[in-house]
Amino acid sequence: MILLADVGNSRIKWVIWDAGDFQQRGQASHIEGNWVDVLEGQWLELIRPTRVLIVSVAGPEARAALAHWVQRAWGIEAEFVISAAAACGIRNSYAEPERMGADRWVAMIAAHVLTNQDCYIVDCGTAVTIDALAADGQHLGGVIVPGMWLMREALYRETRQIPPEFGDARLFGQNTRDGVWGGALYAVASAIDGITERMIARHGPGVRLLTGGDAETVLPHLRAEYRWEPELIFAGLRVIADES
Repeated sequence: MILLADVGNSRIKWVIWDAGDFQQRGQASHIEGNWVDVLEGQWLELIRPTRVLIVSVAGPEARAALAHWVQRAWGIEAEFVISAAAACGIRNSYAEPERMGADRWVAMIAAHVLTNQDCYIVDCGTAVTIDALAADGQHLGGVIVPGMWLMREALYRETRQIPPEFGDARLFGQNTRDGVWGGALYAVASAIDGITERMIARHGPGVRLLTGGDAETVLPHLRAEYRWEPELIFAGLRVIADES
């Protein structure tokens, strides 16, 4: 039984991989950074796993807290994925591979196994990442843009007359709050369509994969065809677990 965990900038998501299938799962916000409360609320009642494999972009303090909790609760060492020059059939384009976000690396590993062809991986989270991966496993490069939450927060923080209010994401917003929410949604959707189109024009056609916490919200507003893969990170972690 393996616990697979995806720790993003604002949420932790996890599944239990056992008997060839995803079993228990859960998720929680960790914005306030109280890791003991978060992990005990999520994992305290679980049967002791044989391994814990984590991909995290939440920073060194989060990693230390996760490692400490796993060691104290279960007496095992948590395994953290780090981006490498090459692994699981793919090759990194970064001159300093370890500086690539590990979530992007894991998503590409999954995409390579799932498609075995040229593909463009879009991860819609706090930030939106778009990576191009050739059929032979060569990472061609990618881009990073602010996600919807970051766009809204920038407006709330840097302007004087836009209060932080919940709104409806409308194309024709008729008040400020709807204008902000609609603007963020359509900006992200347009960026995804536009950037993947440019990548395809330069490199060639391929499968466009969509994942991440905001993927389901963005998907209906995209013009091109995308394959929604909500379990992409967990699929990549499973490949890594099998390889190791």
